[in-house]
Amino acid sequence: MSEKAEYQAMKEREGILLNANESSINLPFAIRKEIAEKIMEIDFHRYPEDEASELCAAYAEYVGVGADQVIAGNGSDEMLGLLIAMFIHKGEKLYTLTPDFSMYDYYVSMHEGEIVRFPREPKAAFDVDAFIAKGKEENIKMVLFSNPNNPTGQIIAKKDLCRIVEAFDCPVVIDEAYGEFMGDTMVDQLDRYENLYVTRTLSKVFAFAAGRCGFLIANKKAMQQLRPHKVPYNVNSMTQCAALAVLAHKEELLSQCELIKQEREQMIKECLELNGDRLTLYPSYANFLYGRSPQKQQLLEMFEQQGITIRNYADDTFRITVGTPKENQKVLNILHAFEEGTK
Repeated sequence: MSEKAEYQAMKEREGILLNANESSINLPFAIRKEIAEKIMEIDFHRYPEDEASELCAAYAEYVGVGADQVIAGNGSDEMLGLLIAMFIHKGEKLYTLTPDFSMYDYYVSMHEGEIVRFPREPKAAFDVDAFIAKGKEENIKMVLFSNPNNPTGQIIAKKDLCRIVEAFDCPVVIDEAYGEFMGDTMVDQLDRYENLYVTRTLSKVFAFAAGRCGFLIANKKAMQQLRPHKVPYNVNSMTQCAALAVLAHKEELLSQCELIKQEREQMIKECLELNGDRLTLYPSYANFLYGRSPQKQQLLEMFEQQGITIRNYADDTFRITVGTPKENQKVLNILHAFEEGTK
């Protein structure tokens, strides 16, 4: 039996937290107050509604599909786990990008499957022909990757995504956790492709990470196969209640997304001007920036001295969530000081 991969959850809870790609803007007070009032009406002695029907219908309306094409989960992670459990068994191969979200490794290892990785450099153009060719050679049973990519923030163009779905007979899953920051989606292609699945979340743009609510979206035929395998009562009553309130205010929360995107673009503009021998930062279509440095440890220490936590990877790379304007200015000050070689 292969050793189970371990996912490193974010444990830091103090200081400026720019390591988990959470929204830099909390839910507005009025929405939180509304949630608190609605939760008071819950029958806490009853199990939650198993299918989260009202919630799925609300999310289906938001993304423009039928309610029977949506399954709600305890975060989109649960939905990814459901798909991997369905389609990857002992010795079978899941095909993904590297780098990408480490939870894929975690779920595949639970089912004694194997991971096949297609390397992608942050600034290089995506070679869709090479990606398809490698997948064909490896006899893979499932394709799964994030778009925009976590941690690089890159995207694969929709026309190339469609080519990938068409090229493989197996399930192709697009993890769109950061889809709203990109402004595009593969959801409108679900009825075109029986083997296409999309996962989404309320954790990022909708500032609902604490609620752990995500969704799996697919065509009706695929859902008929998947739905009986969903864990019963997987989305608790409080999350269902709160998520419905959040979706009822989607226009307001999507306007917050625009503010975060504006901050991201300003950060990218200034960060690209810093690129040099000591530091490289890349453009992004998500709510974070990806970078690398041969002197990364010094950079991490500079952030730590200012009480800022960013995401550190095992190689020379790191990831910084786009924060508030004040937080972003502190980040830029540190990056300037680091590139100038001062402390």
